[in-house]
This record gives sequence, structure tokens and C-alpha cells, in this order.
Amino acid sequence: MPDRTSRNAHAPLKAATSEPTRVLIVANQTATSPELITALRQRTRPGVVHFHLVVPALNSRLRHWLSDSDRAVQIAHDRGQDARSKMADYGISVSVEIGDSVPMLAIADALSRFDADEILISTLPTQRSHWLERDLINQSRRHFGLPVAHVIGAEPTSLAA
Repeated sequence: MPDRTSRNAHAPLKAATSEPTRVLIVANQTATSPELITALRQRTRPGVVHFHLVVPALNSRLRHWLSDSDRAVQIAHDRGQDARSKMADYGISVSVEIGDSVPMLAIADALSRFDADEILISTLPTQRSHWLERDLINQSRRHFGLPVAHVIGAEPTSLAA
């Protein structure tokens, strides 16, 4: 995975008080949660903030072992499109991509194409989140050298099944 610190070594410095202008959002089941929408609305500045959502194509171990990722990719695609539509209802424009099934790789891949100022990771609550169990927030902070915000969202009932 790329070292973000060296990649941006020659980038112009932003004012210390400026808010992030390019926010990479990482979400799956919480991609349409009210908590995530609220966090994005708080960061929205018309014409200044660009949001990019990566939805990892999470797969079961068995399907992964069998190299059967079609269903996982379709579910991630549907979630991304649902999120784009719901965010548009709130006046939030977001680009969307389907990411690797390993969230750290999904983030690294997205950062290779989207030069983010901040990573915003949306997870399920602690007792239900595999990402929190695997310490994704702290690993992302250490590895990517960017500010990482964490939003705990509710799982939408329409996608929970």
C-alpha cells in the first residue's frame, strides 16, 4: 500500500484552519445511514468539497475461496447507487466506486485515484462491526497519514436482510 506522506511531500500546504476539500468515504451497510448523511452535510461547502464513496465488495470466506465475487460486487454496486441517490436527495454530490473486499486495500486503491484530505469511515455499532473488531480506524490513521473520522451508523432495514 502506498505511503501517503511521501506522495504529497511536494503538494502545496493548506491553511491550518481550512476544512478538508476532498473526503474519501468508506462505507458498506451504513452507506445510506442518517448518521453518515449528517456527517457529510456538516462538511458540505458548495463547490468546495468533493466526496468520493468507496463501497468494499465484502464476500463470505467460502465465496471468496471459490472465487465467486459476482454477488458481493452486485451488492456493493447497489449500495453505492442507493447511497448516491439518497445523498443527492440532501443536495450532496458524491462519486462512487466498488472497492476490494479487504477494506484497507479498498482504501489504498481509492487513494491512488482520489487525492483525499480526509478519510471518513462509517461503520455499524461496535457490537456488530467487523471493521471495528479489526481496528480499521486506527490502522487507517497509522498507514495513510491522513485525518480519519469515524461515524457510527445504523444498518438500514431495507438492506439488512
